[in-house]
Formats: sequence, structure tokens, C-alpha cells
Amino acid sequence: MPSKLNDEHYRNMSRDERMNIPRWRSAALGQFNEENRTVEMSFASETPCLDWWGDKEILRCNDEAMNTERFAAGVMPILFNHKRDAVVGKPTRIWTESGRAYAEIQFAQTEEAEKIMGLVKDGFIRGVSVGYRVNEWTLIEKGHKSEDGIEGPAWIASRWEVFEASIVTVPADASVGVGRSLPFPDDFENIVPERSSGELRGGEKMPVKENQTEEVRGTATVVAAAVNEDEIRAAAQKKERQRCADINELCDKFDIESEQRSKWINDGTNVETVNRELLEVISKRNAARASVKLEMGVAEEDKLRAAYRDALALRAGLAIAKPADGAEKMRGMSQRDIARDILMRAGEKDVLQLNADELFVRAMSSSTYSDLLNATVRLSMSQGYAEVDTTFEAWTVEGTLSDFKTAYRYKLGGAQEPELIPENGEFTRAKLDKEKTAVQLGTDGIAWDYTRQLFINDDLDILAKFPYRFAAAFKRKINRLAYTALAGITYSSANGNLATKAGVPSTETLSAARQLLRKQKDFSKKYSLNLNAKYLIIPSTYETTAEQLLRSLADPDGAHSGVANVFRNSLDIVVDTALDDINADAWYIAAAKNQVEGIEISYLNGNKTPILESKDSFDTLARSFRMYLDFGIAALDYRGFVKNAGK
Repeated sequence: MPSKLNDEHYRNMSRDERMNIPRWRSAALGQFNEENRTVEMSFASETPCLDWWGDKEILRCNDEAMNTERFAAGVMPILFNHKRDAVVGKPTRIWTESGRAYAEIQFAQTEEAEKIMGLVKDGFIRGVSVGYRVNEWTLIEKGHKSEDGIEGPAWIASRWEVFEASIVTVPADASVGVGRSLPFPDDFENIVPERSSGELRGGEKMPVKENQTEEVRGTATVVAAAVNEDEIRAAAQKKERQRCADINELCDKFDIESEQRSKWINDGTNVETVNRELLEVISKRNAARASVKLEMGVAEEDKLRAAYRDALALRAGLAIAKPADGAEKMRGMSQRDIARDILMRAGEKDVLQLNADELFVRAMSSSTYSDLLNATVRLSMSQGYAEVDTTFEAWTVEGTLSDFKTAYRYKLGGAQEPELIPENGEFTRAKLDKEKTAVQLGTDGIAWDYTRQLFINDDLDILAKFPYRFAAAFKRKINRLAYTALAGITYSSANGNLATKAGVPSTETLSAARQLLRKQKDFSKKYSLNLNAKYLIIPSTYETTAEQLLRSLADPDGAHSGVANVFRNSLDIVVDTALDDINADAWYIAAAKNQVEGIEISYLNGNKTPILESKDSFDTLARSFRMYLDFGIAALDYRGFVKNAGK
């Protein structure tokens, strides 16, 4: 015998092997008697039922057929969930009546038994598994009848005994009831004897051995061998482990949700039933997808891709103002669900038979799925870049470069004055070559992989949250470098852009800074530019002080409320903690954009958002993404800013 039996082994069992296999039936508990602490059950009847092989099985339910010696000897305790050390009661009566077998169970007075009795009393536990062994069979051949009219092929249990009864949370096959007979769950190694030369299939002619007695034409009575209970119990435990492993394998293969998987395992559903119910689950799944396909339209691939994209984004927690049609219905689909749906729409065969690894490889070869990944990452990236809170845009200027070569920006603001042109005279050429600043682009980037593990685990972070954060990090870096450039300008008395009296923003210090900005000279140092202060740029240290200074009706420094606040709403407050990281005391005022060249943020061909690229990586079983941005930052002119060193 093989060490482990499967359906194929059962199908090929000989008659002798079938006769010796212990069997079981599920039953339901009846009415509970609280006073006597008892409950009744009917666990067998003479109504024919089909056994595992498809033949009729009949248990003779009379006092002569049902062996009650184990009950009479007191060696048949009632267990809980087949655990030998979990005795919760005993049978007080076993009897037959009107072609049915009954038992009355009385609960023990132990702590564990009290708990089980309470669950039975309240109706939470109703299942019982009864294991029995047939000691004597009467076999009816096909085309023959028994004396009482039972047509063959049929197996009639003329002598049988119950060897175990166990109250169970869920019967091993909830669909069985008392209407079907199954082999007692396990491998039955060392229980079933070696196969005889004559094999038997359900419904075939059943030959009679020389030592068998022919009772009726076409019938034979066969005495079964003794049973070893310890081996039965050990075999049952082994069978249960295999059942759980088989169910998990099926669920992994067909991407079944954990809730359904747990239900099959915890309910004790056998693999045959799981296979049957699995077809229904897959059928419903496909029906739901078919309805979505109908609403979206077969040929509208772009709309369908948008629906997939928004469904993934919604699942990942991204805010989608107006999701694409169909996205709400698809948001419950996992990445594997979507991959299967895409492949099946493309006409791929055997998609439902693919395991997770095969599905990943097949999906990666689909341009539709690859485009979906790119679209989802790009959506996340765009949102992350747009929604991050930065402030450099308020006071810097944008520039564009067409390549990575060093370019120059000439300081035009306040350039030398135009000169009078005499009649027939020539224009005076501006001298720009001495007043220029170098500007050059650089490339910042980051790369990551969308791996098969992430696909199998249905991890959406790598497609949604990470690109969002990466894009935000690009913009934060530009913001930080802009403030670094601001702080790095040469501030000095010679340049006329450093306050002589340091202090927090106030009427006095702000007035002095504003005056310095207005008095900035052109390149000839002859004429003032009269620059108007537009921005008050401060670290968060001074945020409250600045709000009071620029929002109050009265002068915050005035002795009484009658003094007007001359700075009220005169400047835009720009607060950024990037300055806290550089110098939490210093603050600045800045002229309006383009009055003079200040700090320029340059982008390649004017592209201000990160670029996304991707490709399949066969070396790492992944799809590789990379995000990069070409930009440069340069301080073009010191004259547009005034610094106060602060407190």
C-alpha cells in the first residue's frame, strides 16, 4: 500500500480493501434536556445512501445488526473534535427503532464539558461525527435483489459497530448528514490489507470466494477483519493535515480570498467539495468581470485602462476627484484579479489555471498590464508632486535650458542707462559680458522595482504611495536648494543688502530693510533702483511675530492703539522651515519677481515635473521604474534681497 491515499487509490481499491476501511457519517444533535444534561441524536437509518464509490450502502438498524458491546463495556466515551484527551460525555443509551439507530449522550461534569454543553444548549454546536466499522457485509450484485427487495449493486452492512462518536464544531463534510457514507478520513496505512488479485469497481460483478456463504442468488456475506483504533486515530490526524495542505494549494493557485480559505479549512470541508465550490467561486468572479466589460465596452481599451488605474489608486488611498467609469466596481479586485482579467480579455488561454508565478510572468508580457502599471505610477507621481507644500515658487523665477551645457544669465535689471543718440549718431552698446552668472542643469533621480513578491502579495504601496512620496521628495529638494541659494548670497555693507541692526521683524527693522532694498544701485553705482519690497521670507521662528506685524490694524510697536500699522498687508509672508534648518534667526525681504534677476530655477525644455520610465528586468523577475528630473538653481543677483541676521 502507498503511504498516502488519494482519490485515485480509493477508486482502484479492491473489494477486500473497501470492506475493511472504517467509515463515518455526520449527524445532527437533537433536543437538549437541561435537567438530565443529555441530548439525543439519530445517526443511521436503513435508507439507502451512496458511498464514496457510488454504490448503495444500507446499514441494518436492528438489535441483531448493530453491535453495542463497546457501549455495554463502557469503553466508548464521547469526545470533542476527535481529541482523545477531550472526553466530554458518555452514551447512556444506544438503541434501534423503526429502522433507525439512536443514541443518548450525557455530558460530564468537567469544566471543558460544561463549556461544550453550553454551546450545544444554545445551538452553537450541532454536529456529531460517528465512526463505525462493518464486521459483516452482504453484497448484492448488479441485476440481483436481496430478500427484502434491495436492488444491486448494493452493500448491506449486516453486522456493524460504532467505535467513535465525537461532538464537532463543524462536521467533516457539512453536506453529508446521514445521507452518505465516506471512508474514515486518513491514509489507513497498516489498516487496509494488501490488495487482492480480484479488483472491484462500483457496480461491477462481485465474485464470491470459496469460504464465503451464498445466501441469495447474486449475494455474498463477507466477514471483515478486526480494526486497530489507535492506527485509525493517527491516520485521521494525518489525513486532516493533508486536507488543509491540499486546500491551501488550491486557494493559492486560484487566488482565493483568505476568508473563504479559512471557512473551508475550519468547516472541515473535504477537498472534493472544495473543488466543486471552487468552480462556483470562479464562475461568479468571471460573471462580475464580464458585467464590467459590458459596461466599459469591448473596444474602449483606454477607458478600461483608466478604470483599472483609478481602481488601484482608490484601493491604495489616493484621492481621485472623478474616477473613471467602472473604477468603483473594480476597486475590490486584487492585482492578480486585474492581471487575469486583462489576459482573458486578450484571449489568453488557461488563465485561471496559472499559479501566481506563472501569472506574473504572463502579465509582464502583456503591454496592457505594463501600461496599467505605468499609468498608476504616473498618476501617483503627478499627485505627489502637485500636492506637496513648498514655497519657493512664490519668490523665485523659472528658466528653461535646452541642454546640459553651461549657460549664462546676464544681469539686465538696472542695466546702464540708455544714452542720447545724436543726429546720425550710433547706438551705445551695453556692456553685458562683465555681469553674468553661469547656469547649468543636473539630473536627480531614483529607481525601484515592482517585483513578483509584491505582485503576489498584492502590495499597492510600490505603485501608489512610494511614487507619490518620491515625487514629493523631488520638489522638497528643489525647495531646500532654493533657500540654500537665498542664504548663500553675499550679504554685506558693501553690497548694501545687510541690515546694520539685527533683530526680529518689527516696525523698526522692517523699515530699515525696506530702505536698503529701495537704495540698491544699478551697475554704474550712480542711480538707485527704487526696488519695492514684495515678500517677507522668514523661518517658522518668526511666523507669529510676522502675522502680528503685517495683519494688525495698529502698530504692534506703538504705545497706544491710535498709531496706525503702516506695514499692514504691505508684504506677502513666506514661511518655510528650510530656513530653520539653515539659520533659524536670519530673515529676508525680497523684491517682486523680475524687478531684478533673483534666484532662478531652470528646467530642461521647461519640464517642471519628474519623468517616469520603466522596463522589464528579466534578471530580477521585476519591472524596473526610474524617476528623474533635470533642473538647476542659481542666484543671479544679490540686489533683489536684504538680510537681517535676526535676534
